[in-house]
Amino acid sequence: MHKGPLIPVLALAGGIAVSSVLALPWWTGTVPIVLGITVYIYLINSSKDPVSAFRKGKWHPAWVIMLFVGIGVTDQSLSRPLSLDQAFGGIIPDSVNCEVRSVLTKTYGERIDAMIDGTNGAKVRIRSGASSISSGDIIRIPTKGLKETASDTTVIGRRIRPMMEAAGILYTGRITPGNIKVEGRSNSPRYFFMELREKIEIAIERSHIGKATSDFLCAILMGDKTGLDEETRLTFANGGMAHMLALSGLHIGILAGFLMFLLWPIRLMGRYRWSYAVAIVILWLYVAVTGMAYSSVRACIMTTFAFIGIMAERKNFAGNALASACLLILIFDPSALFDAGFQLSVVCVGALIAFASRLNPIGHRQHPVLFYICGAVIATIVATASSWVLTSYYFSQVPLMFLPSNLLLLPALPFYLSFAIVFIALSSVGVEIGWMAHTLDFGYDIMLKSIESLSYGTEFVIDYQVPLWGVLVWLALLGAAAYAINRKETK
Repeated sequence: MHKGPLIPVLALAGGIAVSSVLALPWWTGTVPIVLGITVYIYLINSSKDPVSAFRKGKWHPAWVIMLFVGIGVTDQSLSRPLSLDQAFGGIIPDSVNCEVRSVLTKTYGERIDAMIDGTNGAKVRIRSGASSISSGDIIRIPTKGLKETASDTTVIGRRIRPMMEAAGILYTGRITPGNIKVEGRSNSPRYFFMELREKIEIAIERSHIGKATSDFLCAILMGDKTGLDEETRLTFANGGMAHMLALSGLHIGILAGFLMFLLWPIRLMGRYRWSYAVAIVILWLYVAVTGMAYSSVRACIMTTFAFIGIMAERKNFAGNALASACLLILIFDPSALFDAGFQLSVVCVGALIAFASRLNPIGHRQHPVLFYICGAVIATIVATASSWVLTSYYFSQVPLMFLPSNLLLLPALPFYLSFAIVFIALSSVGVEIGWMAHTLDFGYDIMLKSIESLSYGTEFVIDYQVPLWGVLVWLALLGAAAYAINRKETK
């Protein structure tokens, strides 16, 4: 892997982290930016002859680091959500307008996440009774009774606070439906795609498959896990298969492969570039419909780079694609750096790129079957070993049966998802095939029972939360090991 894009993304992440921890004002980021530009101008002007250019070439990373650290500080500061005190100058109004981002039905009623107007993206999580509120509604809520997320000192509150603050949720509160007034409707394209997703989910739910299977398909195909009950989520988590329920590179990769299979007639006509272009458009539409999760956006950017490389007949470097995807995501949304899904996605993919192929002792040409089997085992071990600290930090548990569960189920997932996509496509045009519905139900039942049998409930799950310093040390060791094992290639 070339380290060109790696330096900017690390510097950008460092600037975002420093700005977040120290709450730096936006103008402090201009200092390293000006210094970086100054160093760059100096190096260019003093390196006009080849000898001087060679001697001073090693100093070029310095101005890149300063420039992107400054960009990170400025970007994070300008996009930082404001508290109600900061937004309204210490005089908090009795009520505020909010844009509803999501509505989740719970046993106690509804959990509403809404963005508060005038706060640069600050959100409030509302617990309320049953109502007719939906995503995209503009509502007016009273500010009395709202509590700051940071003020929750309970054990559960301290555990989930990092994830809530990373999502921009600064306030929580209980508000009865009678005190929530609907003011109007947002015209954002985001909700057009959400309504399209709801229509697809309705088509899935109205098909002949069972409810448990339809809830599972809505989760792994549409990114909507609201239908999954807590017991099912715990089953997947205890078996080390929680990543199957979250849209990620695994799902995007399966969909990309399925699309290329469907688009083979275009390649037969000699228009192979068109097939990749069409696949890119469909993948981005899919990511938009499923909610633009950080992990799926990252995977789609990397896939886009790979397909463009094929279209341009240029070699693609997975490490460069990963770094470039992270750079784009963090520039447009610096809060992604603190999102658990984004962190897990980047760490797992980065570890696979750095270690998986180099740890495989089997030659691809000599023993292709053994190579893929060994590669699957190594990839599972590498992905889990690299991300277990983050899993422990955010979810306070470490599943021990991840290896057999992943080795048993992941090879079958591409076939199951492709089969499900064909079934849903046929059902949406009124063609119901009973044996396909029964096959999907049977496959999901076998999958769930296999995970339950392997994990034995919570018997093979360690309840432990790694402290933050432990996470940082482990990631630093991973980075050092990745550099050591790939040092010859980067020279």
